[in-house]
Amino acid sequence: MKKLALKALVPSVVAASIFTATPADAVVKFKINDESTVWMSLLLQLRAEWVQDGQIDGSGWERDFYIRRARILFGGTINKYVDFFVETDNPNMGKNYNNDSRTYIQDAWIRFKFAEEFKVVLGQILLPFSHNNATGATSLLGLDYNITVVKFPQTSHFVWRDYGAEVMGLVKLPTGSLDYRIGMFDGAKTVQNGTVYINKDNNPRITGRLQYNLFDSEGFYYKGTYLGKKKIVSFGAGIDYQKDAAADNYTTPTVVDDYKAWTIDMFIDYPLASGDVATFEAGYINYDYGNTGNPNDGDAIYAQCGYLINKQIGIGKLEPTFRYQNFDSSVNGYDVTDYYFGLAYWIDGFRANVKAEYMLDDRDGTDHDTFTLQAQILF
Repeated sequence: MKKLALKALVPSVVAASIFTATPADAVVKFKINDESTVWMSLLLQLRAEWVQDGQIDGSGWERDFYIRRARILFGGTINKYVDFFVETDNPNMGKNYNNDSRTYIQDAWIRFKFAEEFKVVLGQILLPFSHNNATGATSLLGLDYNITVVKFPQTSHFVWRDYGAEVMGLVKLPTGSLDYRIGMFDGAKTVQNGTVYINKDNNPRITGRLQYNLFDSEGFYYKGTYLGKKKIVSFGAGIDYQKDAAADNYTTPTVVDDYKAWTIDMFIDYPLASGDVATFEAGYINYDYGNTGNPNDGDAIYAQCGYLINKQIGIGKLEPTFRYQNFDSSVNGYDVTDYYFGLAYWIDGFRANVKAEYMLDDRDGTDHDTFTLQAQILF
């Protein structure tokens, strides 16, 4: 019976790898029937980090080895009209000697594909706001996101995800295409402090994004680079709004106002005739927390670029990278500016790579430069 089961399993896996549109990096791909498939994948990012003046007495370079991300990804198609995705994560395990991190569900959604121009997504969804926050962690250009510029209300998200429903689609144009996404989400939870309430009337959060693609389009999750596999030139804009979701404090609020944010961005990932790939991304974000005095009220700017050299050096290809992120808070003492000088070594694209970055930290208060090494596997 075991031999028979194995014989039945092998052609299923082979058929899935040939005939189904599942991620190329998946560990396991099964074809259930002519319409249904399932797949599973694993992401592992391991880091070594040195932080300036990070030792317990405030001197020297503190060393830290830890697991940045350990994810199990699982998805599939029910038929040509329905697909789904579930992802776990166990982030920053061992960081600062803390082994109490937990594994949790980070993404969980079902998508109904009525047409390429109209799809409905339900579940725990990455908020459709900026290109930066909607990029998948498996395909980042630099070592990580531009985290400093993401200032969503404290209780309104879980790792930039929120629970709700989203309408999305890709509309072909005479030149290029238009990617639209707009959703209604839970947003900031209701909190009472005496006569002051955050989101007293259970107001929904509205988040949306439009992106014009001059050449190729992107998928549900954007990428930080396509490593020459696509030609991308895009321009995007996003909004994020929830009534009575801005507060001075999200535990014991004393002042509440409406929360509003908007962004514009551009993304270029362009393969050159030489085989090299030039990448550039930039964005501006305005966060408006009303008259609450919240330090997340302000303006953010981020930019990053890379140049992939199409020449085999040892077992991989090199790509120098640079990232810049700045947040100018309306509250004194909360401004942040960071510069990242990096180098990526693509051994097997996103499946296996090593990255290094040196961060120059320039912020109000104490600053700490950081040097980080990271190894990634995705399969």
